[in-house]
Amino acid sequence: MDDDPPPPLSHDVNFRTSPGGFEIWFADRIAEDHADLVDECADWLEDEVGAVNLGQIEHRTLLADGVLSDRLQQDIVGWWVARVPELSAPCPRWIPDLP
Repeated sequence: MDDDPPPPLSHDVNFRTSPGGFEIWFADRIAEDHADLVDECADWLEDEVGAVNLGQIEHRTLLADGVLSDRLQQDIVGWWVARVPELSAPCPRWIPDLP
């Protein structure tokens, strides 16, 4: 039996640009263990950040129209770090852009 704690939540919040917008991808541990925070993040993106045409796929992906600036990316990671203490992802990972 493995008594070791799970690895830290590193690179569990990822970004990808898509034609006309961007995507935020969550690892299974975020999507399953923090589904309520995925919903809160979506609300925050719409209400506070002004994300347009925000969609969600099973707590694993948020999709929005517009540009994902470096500042917005930092703000999103900061939002998560403030709510999930074990999240250690100061530098999120980029998923290659869609063609």
